[in-house]
Amino acid sequence: MKHSYHLLLVTLLLLLPLSVKADDNLGAHSFVVWANGGISNYIGSTPGAKIGIGGGGAIGLGYEWRGTAFLLQTGLAGKYAQTGLRIDDATYTLYNQLDPQAVDGQFDYQYIQSNRRDQYTTIAMQIPLMVGAHINRFYFLVGPKLNLNVINSYKAEATYSAVGIYKEFFDPFAAMPNHGFFTDYNLSTSDRTSMKVNVAGSVELGAEIPLTSTAKKNGGENYFRIAFFADMNILDDRIKSDQPMLEYPQQYTSNADMTSGLKMVDYLSSNAATSPVRNLFAGVKLTFVLTSGVKYGCVMCESGYPTRRDRRRGSRLLFY
Repeated sequence: MKHSYHLLLVTLLLLLPLSVKADDNLGAHSFVVWANGGISNYIGSTPGAKIGIGGGGAIGLGYEWRGTAFLLQTGLAGKYAQTGLRIDDATYTLYNQLDPQAVDGQFDYQYIQSNRRDQYTTIAMQIPLMVGAHINRFYFLVGPKLNLNVINSYKAEATYSAVGIYKEFFDPFAAMPNHGFFTDYNLSTSDRTSMKVNVAGSVELGAEIPLTSTAKKNGGENYFRIAFFADMNILDDRIKSDQPMLEYPQQYTSNADMTSGLKMVDYLSSNAATSPVRNLFAGVKLTFVLTSGVKYGCVMCESGYPTRRDRRRGSRLLFY
C-alpha cells in the first residue's frame, strides 16, 4: 500500500509538465476561492479503542490554470478538524501490595477506568498540487496535499475508581477513602502533541456552473463549483512512544491520596497504538473560479489561425 501511494505521486508529477505543455497555448489564468467541510475520523486498526466520527472545515485560495480540458490547481488553505476515540474500559493492577490488616499482609490494589474519551484538535495549513480535467459541466481533480500542522492538541477525559482485592474476601473493598479506595473520580488531561508534517492523497469530483453566459473579451467564464472531496493521509498519524495510556503510582501507600499520581497519555502517543492510523477528511466542497487573462486559441478564425500578435490583440473566436 505504501509503495502504491508513492507510485501515484510520482506518476502525477511526471504527467504534470506534459499536460501543461500540451495546453500551454490554450488556457486561462484563474483565481480560486473555496470552502469545504465534512467528517474527520481515523482509518486503521485501533486495539483497545473505537473510532468516533468527528468533523472539520477548511477555507483556501489559490491559482488555477484552465486549459481546453486540463486543470492545474495550487494554493494555500487553513484547516480545522476534531477527531475522537472512545477507549475501552480497562483495569490497572498493583499486585502484592502491603497491608498490615490483611491476613497474609498482602492484597492487590486495582484502578478501574471507564467512559474514557480522547479528542484530538488539529489546525493545519494545506498546500495542494492538484491536476484534473473538465468535461462539459463536470470536473475532477486529484493530487497530493501537504499538511503543515500548526497546532496538534488532545483532551482526554475518564472516570476512575479503585478497589482492594483480598484473597480472604469474595468481594473487593471499595469506597473507603481512608484506605485509598475511591469511586467516580473524574480525570481530565489536555496537552499539545508533537508537530507533524503529513501528505494527503486527495480526490475531488463535482459539477461546475458558469456564472457568465459567454466568454469575456479579456477573460473566460467565471464558475461556481460544488463537489465531493476526500483527503486521506498517506503517512502514519501516530506519535510512536513507549508510554502507557495511564501513568499511576506504582506502589500502594495506606491513607494516601492515590488519585494524585494519575495522568493520562493520549492514545496515539501511547504504546497502545500498535498499528498505523491515518486521518480521513471527506465531505462537500464549494469553489468560486474567477477567470482572467484567457488566451484560448481557435480552430477557425476570420483571418485564419492566430499568430502570437493576434493573440496579444485578441482574436475573435468562432469556437474553441
